[in-house]
Amino acid sequence: MGAVLVHIDLDGDRPHPSSLLALAAGRAVASSWGATLYAALVVRDDDERERDPAESTGRIGGSTKQVKAIEATRAALARAGADKIVVALTDVALAPLWAAIGAPWQGIVDHLRPRLVLFGADAPAAAELGPRTAARIGARILPRARAIGVDLVELRDRDGGYVRAADGGAAVVLVGAARLANQGDDDIDVLVLSLPGGADTRVEIAGCAPAELVHARAVVAIGDELANDPAVASGASQLAALLGAPVIGGAAAARAGAVTPGAVVDRATPLAPELCVTIGAPTLDLAGCTSVIRIGTSTANKTADGALAGGAAANLAQLARALEEAGR
Repeated sequence: MGAVLVHIDLDGDRPHPSSLLALAAGRAVASSWGATLYAALVVRDDDERERDPAESTGRIGGSTKQVKAIEATRAALARAGADKIVVALTDVALAPLWAAIGAPWQGIVDHLRPRLVLFGADAPAAAELGPRTAARIGARILPRARAIGVDLVELRDRDGGYVRAADGGAAVVLVGAARLANQGDDDIDVLVLSLPGGADTRVEIAGCAPAELVHARAVVAIGDELANDPAVASGASQLAALLGAPVIGGAAAARAGAVTPGAVVDRATPLAPELCVTIGAPTLDLAGCTSVIRIGTSTANKTADGALAGGAAANLAQLARALEEAGR
């Protein structure tokens, strides 16, 4: 009997409620099938020490913050019924996108080779990981299912599709409803996988953006050519915090850590904020912006309402001070 694998999204340092619903359904199915139930999550590795890419260990390693986060998660997942927990360590910023966590998640799936994979239907990463996981393992997918039965449990979707012990082949299920109950204890093994690859640089989000970017009243856009400058990246973050705005940029800026993977934009991304502050020369369609302020350019022009010439880092610090004083 193949393993049952449940993807766990995190809400802060706790499992997402929808992922716990999927884990409850997975516990019922695994018990019915006589299978091992694995709960798997991707965690950012803050440890700077050298690590063998092929290393896997039953102990929890890494920074103190990381250890505490995994320990807290382990207790919650154990009580929810998981038999074993698998943690994949990655060196990139976490986001519910395949480009950010697809590589380590794929490593988990390849390592365990599960027969059934479960996601919480309302968990942040389900929409990205579910269909791609099904394609990866050649499985059918049930987009909104719930557990039915007691002794011989099956997962049945709203359109009539179902998964049961007698079925052949693999399946990926997004669980929309399940009864949640504590079914285990805190004594549970944790397998930590250090997987090479980080973010998938072949994947770049183009022509779309999360709702919080599309409807943002202000954005701070950093050009790829300045994203590797720590002073500029820090100044951009400080300015964005004062404006209540996200920092956006291209794929190179994301790889440099200046923007999060979920804030990658390009010329095809439809953005229309009231204010856009550009740092350097980001590749953006600024036609829909009400006001544009440029930093790190020589002069204002017909595409901008104002400009701060000279060093970008110094201008960012000066602008941040002015905004702080105005807000007092």
